[in-house]
Amino acid sequence: MIEALIRADTEEKRLLEFIRSAFLLIAMVGFVFYGMEHWVLDHWAESWQSHIPFYVSLVGFPLTLLMFFHRGRWVRYPFLLWMLVSVATGVVGAYYHLLWNAQDAEVNLFSLAGFLEAFKGSRPVLAALAHTHVGAVAFVVGITIRD
Repeated sequence: MIEALIRADTEEKRLLEFIRSAFLLIAMVGFVFYGMEHWVLDHWAESWQSHIPFYVSLVGFPLTLLMFFHRGRWVRYPFLLWMLVSVATGVVGAYYHLLWNAQDAEVNLFSLAGFLEAFKGSRPVLAALAHTHVGAVAFVVGITIRD
């Protein structure tokens, strides 16, 4: 990214590389933030599944950082795969947060009133979807890069 930004020879290319770099920076900060949030706040339960978002962030950060310095296939393809893992982690996490909130509130998740009640439950559904956001933004950056 950095090299492509420096080597951009037209205003359009420079702007495109700047936008890519900005969105990649947003994703990298997201991985740092969410990883630190899980670790510092001790934000997980006894189950091993609650540790998954932390490990996704732990791997996502260096892969995203590496993309700033090298955009070759050997970096970009694992990066793209890991961003899809991040998206899937967020979607599955949001589903389980909804499911557990619905069980706690004793409501049917598949009715509108039950869904809204589960969405407002004690487990934050949008927090799980943060991984989906970070992974999706970084994935879009990765697929727009050409060899």
